[in-house]
Amino acid sequence: MPSPHPCPPLRSACVGFASAIAIIALSTGCGTTRWSDSKRTATEQLLISDAVERAVMQVDMRPLAGQTVFLDTTMLDDVQDGKYLTSALRHQVLASGCRLAADRDAAAVVVEARAGAIGTDRNDLLFGIPATSVQVAGNGTAIPEMALFKRTDQRGVAEVNLFAYERASGRPVWQSGIARINSNTRDRWMFGTGPFQDGDIYDRVEFAGERIRSPWKRREGDDEATASAVATQTDLRTAKTFATLAVPGTPDAKRPVVADDRPADVPPVR
Repeated sequence: MPSPHPCPPLRSACVGFASAIAIIALSTGCGTTRWSDSKRTATEQLLISDAVERAVMQVDMRPLAGQTVFLDTTMLDDVQDGKYLTSALRHQVLASGCRLAADRDAAAVVVEARAGAIGTDRNDLLFGIPATSVQVAGNGTAIPEMALFKRTDQRGVAEVNLFAYERASGRPVWQSGIARINSNTRDRWMFGTGPFQDGDIYDRVEFAGERIRSPWKRREGDDEATASAVATQTDLRTAKTFATLAVPGTPDAKRPVVADDRPADVPPVR
């Protein structure tokens, strides 16, 4: 006599499989990521900041060391990224051994700053067929770009100039001369592959996040002029402690200097 349920094990397996699929379908979900772009690209901002910092580091303010200086940045009020340049200049004033005055009347020397240029340029080069649109039988057709080699070079330029004069008499004291720096970045595509990125704002050549050896990497010594100008000054891009601050609650800098627990003005023991 045939059984009313010929394949109970198979049916149970099918039911179990269907139940598992249903559970997985109900337990899965999806998520979304919100993307946004800033008004200015990070590359542009890095090029500008790198050019500004290296231009300021070319300015040798050591002749003003020990002076109380008021930094006049009125001429930078309408300059794009002028606030960043102002901060870098203040940093250089302090790093050069000067003291910053809170207002003009408290300073012995006034240093006036101006910027000849702060901005970016870009150049594009293409070997191949650029993207074009043509009319065929009255219909517009777009032809995509077909490049054997493509290069995009962008540079940030910063030019600064400073001079100093005595606040009380107006007599000239010092001038920096022109400090001009270009900061470059390069993107390259070869046979549709790229971009290969390198330049002053990168510490390595990058492609898909991987470090590679670049035939375009600049040789050591290309920036010898900049390096020699900065060699004897403080690098504004590295950490440095200029002085140890007094412990809160203790007398200020007017306290006597002591050595061996004796006031420094005590004559040495003979």
